[in-house]
Amino acid sequence: MEILAVYLDLLRDCYDRAGKKEKVVARQKCGEAPYEIAMRFAGCNLSCGLCFASRYSWPDRFLKAKNVTDKKRLEDATSDFKQIPPPQNRSAYNWFRVLGGEPFLNDEYTEFLLKLLLEISSIDSTKFNNGIIIQTNGIQLGKGNTDLIRTDLQRLYDQNPSVIVAIETSIKGTNPEEFKLLTRTQSDELFSWNVNSYFNLNRLGLPNLRPMIVAGFGVNESFLLKGESSKFRMTIISRENLPCFHPSLWDDDFRRLYEDFTNRSRTLDPMFAKMPMYGIGDAFYKGWVRPSIDQGKRIYGDRFYDSGDAIQRNNELEDSFKDISQRFFLVDNQSYYSAMIQPSPRNKIA
Repeated sequence: MEILAVYLDLLRDCYDRAGKKEKVVARQKCGEAPYEIAMRFAGCNLSCGLCFASRYSWPDRFLKAKNVTDKKRLEDATSDFKQIPPPQNRSAYNWFRVLGGEPFLNDEYTEFLLKLLLEISSIDSTKFNNGIIIQTNGIQLGKGNTDLIRTDLQRLYDQNPSVIVAIETSIKGTNPEEFKLLTRTQSDELFSWNVNSYFNLNRLGLPNLRPMIVAGFGVNESFLLKGESSKFRMTIISRENLPCFHPSLWDDDFRRLYEDFTNRSRTLDPMFAKMPMYGIGDAFYKGWVRPSIDQGKRIYGDRFYDSGDAIQRNNELEDSFKDISQRFFLVDNQSYYSAMIQPSPRNKIA
């Protein structure tokens, strides 16, 4: 395959202590050992204020990032995959995860990715536990650009029916106003495409495709992980002194999305009786998370609320957090991603 102008973030293999060679496909720490095999795309069509990958994702930044290249071939990614040895004392790595940036940014990205999935699945899908997770904002899919996915995932099923592909759309708000706030965009149409991504994928009816959703950048992680017992409260204030994703702010499109997802997916695993939420990493004021927190504070100003730093406690706002925990959940990556790609759902999803 010819060299493509595909912008791929160069990863460092977490097991390669000597030299730390940069890769297109590499082993990355996520979940329990032996961790995951991962691939990152650079570039995005949104500019979410709390994006931890903003340096290689925001449209005005990613072409300048030092760890981004536009000269990688499909053969390079395949070669990286082949060079990953089998895990020690385990039958497989946890899964193969594709993240960004935005993996479905355009047809070129999509074609590159799907051809790679076909190739590595034909080489050895057991190396990544027959599970592929693709994380997307769904904008292109919500527009209806799913022909490549329909064709190549059908080919993948015909070639290797054991492989499950979970495509997880990150939902950026519960109404157009909230979407604009979180993504720093202006078009109502983008929110509609974001929500429709899930429905468009379901309509494909592919046996190896598992459409999933997650609430992007909601309340702080420890609040959900510790079952409301965390002393910290962190959020972006949507309006009316309420946190983003508060149930009273849901519009009809988001409510329909929530109900469809939970009705279908709770048969996959009981945890999906609620909608998963990607939290703000309040417990990680260091390393790679700290810059995104500082970035969010600069961008959102008074709408960024952190009870640890607040001059005056906002009791009304903090009381509303319990409404979030009744509708959303967050668990460890091992439990969450493993449930998404499990080969045999407990019951057939309707």
